[in-house]
Amino acid sequence: MDPSTAARPSRRSGKRILAACASGNFVEWLDFSLYGFSATVIAQTFFPADNGVVALLGTFAIYGVAFVARPAGGIVFSRIGDRLGRRAALSASIVMMGLATVAIGLLPSYETAGIGAPILLLVCRLAQGFSAGGEYTGAATFTLEHAPPGRRALWTTFVHSFSLAGTLAGILVILLFRFASPEAYSSGGWRWTFVAVGLLAGFGLYLRLRLDETPVYQELRADETARIRPLKDVVRQHARQMVVLFAYYAYVGVLTYLITGYMPTYLTKVVGFESTTALVLQAAVVVFQICLFLVLARLIDSGRAPRRRLVITGSAAGVVLAVPAFLLITAGTVWAGFLGMSLLSVPIILTTSGAMLIAMEMLPTDARFTGVALPYNLAYALFAGTAPLVGELLVTTTGNSIMPAVYATSIAVVALPVLFFGMPETKDFHLGTGTAEPSRSALGRGNDSSREPNGRPELHRTTGGDHLA
Repeated sequence: MDPSTAARPSRRSGKRILAACASGNFVEWLDFSLYGFSATVIAQTFFPADNGVVALLGTFAIYGVAFVARPAGGIVFSRIGDRLGRRAALSASIVMMGLATVAIGLLPSYETAGIGAPILLLVCRLAQGFSAGGEYTGAATFTLEHAPPGRRALWTTFVHSFSLAGTLAGILVILLFRFASPEAYSSGGWRWTFVAVGLLAGFGLYLRLRLDETPVYQELRADETARIRPLKDVVRQHARQMVVLFAYYAYVGVLTYLITGYMPTYLTKVVGFESTTALVLQAAVVVFQICLFLVLARLIDSGRAPRRRLVITGSAAGVVLAVPAFLLITAGTVWAGFLGMSLLSVPIILTTSGAMLIAMEMLPTDARFTGVALPYNLAYALFAGTAPLVGELLVTTTGNSIMPAVYATSIAVVALPVLFFGMPETKDFHLGTGTAEPSRSALGRGNDSSREPNGRPELHRTTGGDHLA
């Protein structure tokens, strides 16, 4: 029996698990979306006012540089998660995230601190990026390992959707200020949004401290023969899986951050929309994304949408849809903009719906957190976090408004064959071992080679990844 079924959470504890895990994703993405949507105001606050282009590029550069800290955070928090427990890692990451976000709202401006202002902003963003290195993968791992049979996709998608909900909340905050008092936001009101978001992290910490460890992790720690492997062993023994996941996260990260981090600026500067119209468009697209994610989760859990098929379809869609999507966006009408952004979202949603489950299901318990966190954060540091900056540089230097789409297409072309040959169908994979579950006939005969003499599933039997061949 899969150890994940040993202790099914009650309805009440299930809600508590989902709320606790979703809270960190909500805070992380609300912070990042507020920064992206407020790029112009932040540039005016922390950089010299005499060169708007340089100030905006500096703001996006700090946005991207913050992702450099994510791999280090991923290593630290994943090792905490594998050695001390998933709950300890989740609690530590949300504390640092909350403190860094509050600090951004309290920093002095360039007029007050001079060059110290952007330096302090960079320090805060690095701390935020460091904490984010363990947040998403930690929450996803914790949720998956607690999820009841037949609900893995719905549970993990629900938590992932709160990343989108954080983006939506950021948009609504900006729109509220726009309608109430635009001057109040640009003159200092933006600061209080960051302070409020940081305080939300405290509530998330309260929820997480009340959770139990996941069943498969408890079984891992109860096994006296189990040994938490050093980082180098995890990397060496799961190198192939991690390369595949790096390609996936690089591809999805670029598309995601072109929409969430760069699109508000693109819609106003390149397409010519009013900033309020651009934000309303963004909000409508996020609602579309959440709805489609939840529909696909139901189809995955019912068996009607295989994980691997979604990944391959989504990857192929990224190759062919990015340029048409940007052509629609640049048409200059609201409906064309919405259709183009929705079209650009489809490859992300299809690929992520299947791959975020495969990423965790194809790794064993003692390597899951680390094995997902490292490629995720490396890819986001190199590709996702820099996507807004690359998009702005490509448009500025070439004068071609479609260049961000060409960049996204190039990444998709490279990622497609890697995902096609590297992503297995993991519907029947055992959470403990990261391989296919034993057959019913073998279990019935009692000669299942994946079980120890005492009848318990062996959690650490395989690490090679030969099932990817």
